[in-house]
Amino acid sequence: MSGKRGPRWLGTAWGRVGLLVGVLVLLWIVASALWSGIARPLLIEHGVPEAWRQLYGEPPPLVEERPVPIRKANINGVPIAIPSNYLALVGIEYKDQSTWAPRGPDTPKPDERTFEDDAQAFSLYVRWPDMAPRTPETRSSYRTKEDPDGDVWLLIGVTAFNGFSDEGEYSHERRLEHGDWAPVLRGRIERLEEGWWTTDEWDEEKGRYRRLKGIRYEMRGVDPESELYWAEPSGSGTERFKSWNMALYWKGDLNGVVSDYVRCYNGEMPDPDSVRRCTHKFTLPEWGARVSFEYPRSNLSEWREMKAAVRGIILGFERDSEIQGSKL
Repeated sequence: MSGKRGPRWLGTAWGRVGLLVGVLVLLWIVASALWSGIARPLLIEHGVPEAWRQLYGEPPPLVEERPVPIRKANINGVPIAIPSNYLALVGIEYKDQSTWAPRGPDTPKPDERTFEDDAQAFSLYVRWPDMAPRTPETRSSYRTKEDPDGDVWLLIGVTAFNGFSDEGEYSHERRLEHGDWAPVLRGRIERLEEGWWTTDEWDEEKGRYRRLKGIRYEMRGVDPESELYWAEPSGSGTERFKSWNMALYWKGDLNGVVSDYVRCYNGEMPDPDSVRRCTHKFTLPEWGARVSFEYPRSNLSEWREMKAAVRGIILGFERDSEIQGSKL
């Protein structure tokens, strides 16, 4: 009787469930042993790109599991290497590949790029204030960055200068290259006063939207929190959220040299829960490049600390020792 009871039990529903659980546990034990003893060491040895080992040595345990690809390029001859989890939007924009065009058959893949590839620009996303990139640990923080109570993430853009001449319509570009944003700032102030921006009203006779009238920038002196000079539009309609309705902040002399130029959303926001943001611009003379980064307007008083951190993380991507034997 006892010999027949076992097979009958296996034929029941509970018996089949128990057998299935036992098989799955056994498979898990075998798979864990194979992973830790054979597969994982092989993946660490052969799966981590050589670029990572060259730049940072042997990867730490977390990176051993999921290696981060390194993207290479040069900005005006300066070699840079950026872990891909720092890159945002389109990442690195190379001069031989349009951002908007599909990659051609002869265009190198991102992993095939070297320090000899000229880059026009790149963009980054990092969390403030620890300047951490996107990782499994920061994924939740990154996803909620647009929430009113979310963490602050800085969107950073770096663009190379193209060597415009000192004369002609691009003379202001040469001034920017030397760290002077005064012409750009004055131009925005003058364009609003001259009616360069338009209203929402359509002009049938002229076939375009009507120009703004009676709106101009009013100088507000020095902002006590940021210690920056500032100005904002005044006149009818400035309570609305529009592209021309920007508060301007700057460090320096409006009629001389301006080293930092900041534009912040002004007027009533369309979505009351949206974050009012600022775009801060400065020049990176070490690379012959301009830098812009975005942050909430409520963080404007921290602009010095943020600028120093942004400069530091950008310059940290430079790799002088990596171009030995290259054509650069």
